[in-house]
Amino acid sequence: MNFPRLSLASLVSALRGLGAPRASVLQEHEIVTLRDLLWQLPFRYLDRGSLCELGSLGPAQCSLPGTVRPWVTVVGTIQQVKSVRTRFKFHILEVVLSDETGTAKVMFYNQPYLAKSFKEGERVLIFGPLTQGKYGVEFRVPHYELLGASTDELFVQRILPVYRRLGPITSKIRSKLIHDALDAVHPPDDHLPLSLRHGLPDELQALRLLHQPPDDSDLEALNEERSLAHRRLKTQELYSFSLGVASRKEKRLRRKGQAVVTSDQLREQLRMYLPFALTPTQRRSFKEIADDLRSGQVMNRLLQGDVGSGKTLVAFLAMAMVAETGGQAALLVPTEVLARQHVATFRKLLGERASTLQLLLGGMKAAEKKEALLRIQSGEARYIIGTHAIFQETVKFHGLQLVVVDEQHRFGVRQREAMKDKGIDPHWLVMSATPIPRSLAMALWGDHDHSMIEELPPGRQPVESLLLMRNQMEQAWVEMERHLNQGQQAYVVSPAIDPQDESKVVLRDIHTMEALLRKRFPKVTIESVHGKMKSEDMTDRMKRFAAGEIQILVATTVIEVGVDVPNATLMIVDHAERFGLSQLHQLRGRIGRGTRAGVFLMISDQESERLKALLTLQDGFAIAKKDLDLRQSGDFFGTKQSGLPTFIVADASRDVEILMECKQRAEIHVQQGLNAQERLWIRLEHKNFTLAEIS
Repeated sequence: MNFPRLSLASLVSALRGLGAPRASVLQEHEIVTLRDLLWQLPFRYLDRGSLCELGSLGPAQCSLPGTVRPWVTVVGTIQQVKSVRTRFKFHILEVVLSDETGTAKVMFYNQPYLAKSFKEGERVLIFGPLTQGKYGVEFRVPHYELLGASTDELFVQRILPVYRRLGPITSKIRSKLIHDALDAVHPPDDHLPLSLRHGLPDELQALRLLHQPPDDSDLEALNEERSLAHRRLKTQELYSFSLGVASRKEKRLRRKGQAVVTSDQLREQLRMYLPFALTPTQRRSFKEIADDLRSGQVMNRLLQGDVGSGKTLVAFLAMAMVAETGGQAALLVPTEVLARQHVATFRKLLGERASTLQLLLGGMKAAEKKEALLRIQSGEARYIIGTHAIFQETVKFHGLQLVVVDEQHRFGVRQREAMKDKGIDPHWLVMSATPIPRSLAMALWGDHDHSMIEELPPGRQPVESLLLMRNQMEQAWVEMERHLNQGQQAYVVSPAIDPQDESKVVLRDIHTMEALLRKRFPKVTIESVHGKMKSEDMTDRMKRFAAGEIQILVATTVIEVGVDVPNATLMIVDHAERFGLSQLHQLRGRIGRGTRAGVFLMISDQESERLKALLTLQDGFAIAKKDLDLRQSGDFFGTKQSGLPTFIVADASRDVEILMECKQRAEIHVQQGLNAQERLWIRLEHKNFTLAEIS
């Protein structure tokens, strides 16, 4: 079919014969342009080998019990379609194929609806293992592709790309759309530097190689995304991302910031606030932040530290440095519970100066909120702690100089733009407990300067980690009894709200777990929290747990960030294999925060290297490195809590070598200067994948 030449930016509806219903389905799955269609790659590839003649099939090619035999690919004409229902109500569909050399049977079980798909006289491709049947060899429930009466060999290539079904759009329909799109698209401009694209195909060639792989392609490299075509697309994504990051940093360094003036009196005031001596890396991190605040340039710094490493104290000192010299500093947190916990911590640190502290939450009563807004606008409030409510239009600052963001992935560019719309361009300090290796963090957040707290403060209690099989659950309940009898509290973490949540695997969900615990501990106060609850209900239960009114809190991962209950000394994680290693470490950080040591129990029948790593490793950055070594997988951070950019083909952690190469080249390119066409290309590229919100 001949199409007018189209660009990758053309709407997918430009393909002739697509039809409104299919176009609507594609749009529902965010496939709007030809680029969207072509960049969504097959999720796996199958090697169907060479086509076999039906007459050549025999017992030697059959799959035997306990053996692995190669699958066989044949193309034949349908001679007969026969449906049989046995006396046990078992349905068998028998399809007889023929070619010039012989015949073969294809069997499908309990799928009577398939009878309408197979029509006598039409051709079909069959791909699957052979089995010795009662009357000869036969295919049983194989893969198949209906070819119709056509002799078109489009879908009879050796290596078969397999796509995820999009509603009524099957893998075969999608292959046809992609074939038409590849025929219609003209090659786009290539913005990759020669040093990065050397030895790689161009973008359109790469897409052809991945959607229509030649018969001699390396199947393993395709399935592991190691082919040169994959590398080309990964490099393109990571380079455009790196250019954007480097460009943002270059713009930031040109902006003038509000310089904070220090003095001996200020230094003495900060020393008075300290409850204990800073660790060496806390001291180094604060010095780096203080130097930024004095520099006259806008600070944009990432403060990394493991769970419980004392990031909040360093952030408090930075806020005090601003607040005690006449400015305002705001601390943004993801939940109301965490905001209230920070207020309690700051009150203790500020002592007599606690009157300069102000909490601002979306759920405040009208009168309370009005008073808070007036204190912020007048400058009476120097330390402001709150959630997204801080960004509302009604909030007017008297002199905001510093914004501290707790858990970077929860806030980003939109919120910063909201500040600029208020005529404010403050310093930014971002705190993150997500353990990301330093080199990777510098590449991903290259427009931030970096500080890292690498040790835990003295007095932090150790946490013992144990792994139990599901048939050992009673040991977990005995351990829980021990903690409860000593007046302590416990978390029980469940991976799902519903029994079959985001998986075909049936899980013991949070409601089932709560019922089990109520039966096992009838005299104990038990409540549950999860993401589908009303915000005020969840906040109330978390407050009651923190106050000691609830002894066992059953939860999903909503507790993984910032919940600080010193009396909680036990955590039991059910179906531990369902969580990322970093996520488990974050959860473990919720216990052992008081004077007593904690116990972290993982329940799983999968004694994997990942879970066993937690039994010996305590340091989050060591865990991150171990997980990368074990898996070489982008899932290492967990998918929802990491804040990492989500690319289409590239993977930030797995492809770190490519990312670092792109980062270095991008920084040089930005120093040399970007032209208008390159800046436009970056903006277009960034619309095509979900980037971490970095400004």
